[in-house]
Formats: sequence, C-alpha cells, structure tokens
Amino acid sequence: MEIRYVPWALANRFDTYIEINENLKAYPKLHDAILAHELAHTSSDGFTKKDFILDLSPGNINYKDLFIFMCKNPKSFLQFAPIYIQEKTLFYDINMCIVWFVTLLTIGLDIFFALR
Repeated sequence: MEIRYVPWALANRFDTYIEINENLKAYPKLHDAILAHELAHTSSDGFTKKDFILDLSPGNINYKDLFIFMCKNPKSFLQFAPIYIQEKTLFYDINMCIVWFVTLLTIGLDIFFALR
C-alpha cells in the first residue's frame, strides 16, 4: 500500500493508497498508531460495519498527544469534515457523515424537547 504525505487532515485510506499528515513524522508513536489504524481499515468502498466500529473504537492512539498535535497543526481538523474536495474531486467519509447526522439529530431533538 502506497503512503502519501499531505499537509491536511490526519490520515485517510483510499483504494490504493493512504494519505497521512506530513507533520506526524515529528511524532513517531502517534504516526505509527494512526498508520496502523488506517491499515486496519478494509479496502471496501462505502459503509462497512468493521470500518465504522474501528473509527469509533479508542484503539492504541494517545488522545492527549493527538489533541496537542491537532492544536499545533490546525489543518488536521479537516479530518472531521464529512465532505471535502481534493485535487478537484469530491470525497465523502460515510462514517463522518453518520457521526455528524447522529450528533446534529441528537442536538436537534434535545432542543425540541427542551422547548416543549
């Protein structure tokens, strides 16, 4: 599997390659944990239960180090975007779409019931 270093997001797995933030090279433990996470994803297109559970599970990532990295590298917050454009191609992360939908639905329902 080819690994491409990019200046945005944290990491994403595509059919034939993995993109990983170039700034993670300065954080070897975090780099290796994130790369292992991406390698654990299936190569299937679209939604798979295994990939969804993998994205929601804590894994071996040190979240304190991850938060520090993300604050020092604000472009890494693009990881949470459900839809993005890269090299004139529109991509979507089905798992992030689900997470955002559930989050916004929960907030909407909480507001609705609070105002009743």
